[in-house]
Amino acid sequence: MSSSLSPQPPSLIFAIIPVKPLRQAKSRLARALKPPLRQALVRSLLSRTLDLLNANARIAGTIVISHDVTVLELAHGKNAIGLAESESGLNAAITQAATWANDHGAKAIFIVPTDLPLIAEADINAMLDLATGPQYVVIAPDRREAGTNALLVRPPNAIAFAYGASSFDAHRAQAQERGLPIHVYRSPTLALDLDVPDDLELYHALDSHLLSE
Repeated sequence: MSSSLSPQPPSLIFAIIPVKPLRQAKSRLARALKPPLRQALVRSLLSRTLDLLNANARIAGTIVISHDVTVLELAHGKNAIGLAESESGLNAAITQAATWANDHGAKAIFIVPTDLPLIAEADINAMLDLATGPQYVVIAPDRREAGTNALLVRPPNAIAFAYGASSFDAHRAQAQERGLPIHVYRSPTLALDLDVPDDLELYHALDSHLLSE
């Protein structure tokens, strides 16, 4: 995939990956991993996610938005669009990236964090398949049904982003209030995010199980 924006497909979709500075990466895993290992984990997960998105012909480009120069360099090395954050905060960063995508002709955006170790090609395609109309919201919750692990929004400005505590309910409520069609996509491989040490333990268990199948 190329980050070139021409020619544009009729249903242009950009993926968005917001990334904290590596020195702040996964601070809630501090009890399980020292800072260098946490930073290496984020770099590895980001690289894997970019490879998956790059391989999907339905995604025109991937925007990595971050304050971290190293992260932006990694994004460029993976042929992604590196966007420097202009404001602090996750929702501000995603809004900035969504605005950039909208200004460059995007019909939809697909927001994916860096901490989904088991995200699969099938998950990406399933979520893209579900957004069937000109206006649509597809939400993949985390395994606790509290956070938003992936979010597809058509058009890019259809809702305001509400990442944080109970973001799954907040995004779903917004879509309902605005009368937007909504689909909740649940998948064991997309439901796991690495926030706390318990998540890391579950990841190791599930990864070993998947490798043995």
